[in-house]
Amino acid sequence: MTGDQRRWTHGTLRSSRSYLARFQWRKLRQLGPFRWGDVAPWRAVRVAVGVMVPLAVGSACGRLDYGAFAALGALPAGFASFQGVTRSRVAAVAVSGAGMAVSTFVGAATAAVAPWLLVPVVVVWGYVVGLAVCLGPRLSVAALQWPVGLLIAIGMPLGPTEAALRAGLVLAGGLFQGVLVAVSWAFQRGDPERAALAESYRILAVYASGLAAGHFGPPSAMAFPAAVALTDPNPLLPMTARLHFLDLLEQAERIRVSLAALADRAADDPSEAALRPVAYAARTLDLIADTLSSGRAERAGRSRELNELLPSLAVAPGTRGQLASEALFGQLRAVTRSLAGLDAGRRRTPVNHKAISPVVPAAGQDGIGWSALTLRANLALSGETGRHAVRLAVVAGLAEAMVQATGLFEGRWVVLTIFLVLKPDYTSTVYRSIQRAGGTAVGAGLGAAAAWLAHPNSVGLIVAAGIAVAAAYALFDVNYLIYSSFLTVFIVILLDILGLPADTTAVARLTDTAVGAVIALIAYSVWPTWEGLTAQEKFARLVEVHNTYTTALLRSLAHPAQSDPARLRGLQAAARRTRTDAEASSDRLADEPPHPPLTPTVARTLVAVVTRLARTELSLHALVPPRATAIGREDGGARDADAGRLEALATAFDSAMITLAEAVRSLRPPGPFPPLRQVQSEMRDRPTALDPRLLQITDHLVDTAHTLEDVLRRHLASP
Repeated sequence: MTGDQRRWTHGTLRSSRSYLARFQWRKLRQLGPFRWGDVAPWRAVRVAVGVMVPLAVGSACGRLDYGAFAALGALPAGFASFQGVTRSRVAAVAVSGAGMAVSTFVGAATAAVAPWLLVPVVVVWGYVVGLAVCLGPRLSVAALQWPVGLLIAIGMPLGPTEAALRAGLVLAGGLFQGVLVAVSWAFQRGDPERAALAESYRILAVYASGLAAGHFGPPSAMAFPAAVALTDPNPLLPMTARLHFLDLLEQAERIRVSLAALADRAADDPSEAALRPVAYAARTLDLIADTLSSGRAERAGRSRELNELLPSLAVAPGTRGQLASEALFGQLRAVTRSLAGLDAGRRRTPVNHKAISPVVPAAGQDGIGWSALTLRANLALSGETGRHAVRLAVVAGLAEAMVQATGLFEGRWVVLTIFLVLKPDYTSTVYRSIQRAGGTAVGAGLGAAAAWLAHPNSVGLIVAAGIAVAAAYALFDVNYLIYSSFLTVFIVILLDILGLPADTTAVARLTDTAVGAVIALIAYSVWPTWEGLTAQEKFARLVEVHNTYTTALLRSLAHPAQSDPARLRGLQAAARRTRTDAEASSDRLADEPPHPPLTPTVARTLVAVVTRLARTELSLHALVPPRATAIGREDGGARDADAGRLEALATAFDSAMITLAEAVRSLRPPGPFPPLRQVQSEMRDRPTALDPRLLQITDHLVDTAHTLEDVLRRHLASP
């Protein structure tokens, strides 16, 4: 960290106390949002069965306590099963279950043999869970279940033998959830993939409708839902259907590029004639989405409507933007043919599935090697994840030491609350603290009442627990407060089954959760991990990745025979991800005290300029010929002189963007800038065989780079 950054940091921390107080009070009055459209009844049924079956089996065998231990393993594993798609979802459940089993053994045995060792154990678990944040939601959620098993086990100390038996039951409950996920594959062959593709084409339809209405922004930076679904498809999905789905995703990516190119052109000529092809495309895309989302009985009718619409997908000769419109309409016709082949259950057009790569990280990038490299990269305290891991470890360890020193009844709930609510960012920590405390207050009373009404009937307890856990699963994505309420009801009933009285458990859970939430809030206030102190790395990465994508496009146009479509798709996806990360960082900056010079205003300006660059990139991408038509046709692309000028522009642009990225990373004004405009002018002023559209696009490209330079010079100048 530079001297200027340290001064900004100290000044920010001195002025942040009053800001935190005002911000926290605003959050205290806000218990939402409530996303009622995210209720998931079928998911709730599946995972609730995984929790209730062990209880029912235990009751039938006369060992309800064993069933309760297995249910304790199945409960968090059920939440882990919300992450991932198919095999990745099973992997999340397996990681969660195995970690909980180990945690259960360690917690129960350590509490029985040497309770004071629980402090370093909690510290280690806190550091691991905090560091797992860098692995993404799927693995971090799975890892978060480990301290749940640890701290629940602490309350019921056992010798090594009994602790091992309990750990085995917990593992069995978690693996049972994994079996249920795998069984569900047989009932959903192709349906989730169809739904994801339908949503992807619906996004395109909405974008095209916006263009037709005169809104000429670039498409969303978010990846298509189908990109994730088809990276991890249902293992039982026939290969023929899988290849058709991949082909449809590939066409969606090409259509997005074509629409962006038309948007760039329509911004200069927003006439009715220029917008008419986009309006036709919007209608067709909407019908494609309807066809994909329709049931089997309705698909034939939707397909007929789509075929009747095809004749309108034609461009009159001499129309402005004829080539771009014809490319778009050709892609829409290809989608229609692919849909017909999919519904007919046979392949009409051969698809080289090795050449089609989903525009998301490949499965190998999410394996053990990738995870190890990511964890290693985030160990340093200079990064947000590394600091959060140390903070969570220290705060959780101090809370455990406090619990042991004071003898606080059921004090493990204090530590567990810290694990659940202390997050890397302040906004999430405040939300979780408030909603966890409020949900526990409601759930503790309801749980004690339900347990009292059901006593001494074990069937009644199981039924009440089943209703509570099903409601918690169904409402998990709706609102954290509601979810916490029903989860607390279930935990109170389950602990009552294990012999811990519901009334005392409920009161202790309520008190200790409130204490843990307050500690988490104080910890973040004293030891914050402000986005503003690390955001420059995200924005520098934003500039670098877009630079790589743009220069690759320019060089592909200079040498069409050397173009690599798969690599370009990967770079396009990486550029979108960095835009998404930068937009999220900009939002987080808006919720924090100012951290000059990278203020929320500067961050939003950078995102806006790079968004304009993204539209220019997509227009450029639309000019890159497919590799199949480019090989052996070097003479049909740019001539040698044109290729040299494109190479010169790519080199100058690369140098300019490297300079800008370094300026963002160091928070200092950019250094000397290459003569981008002069290089681009040579392309424009000399005889050329280049596509006239390319000259206009490169003009926008140069202007965007100079705009970024101007923004950074003005805002990063020394005060």
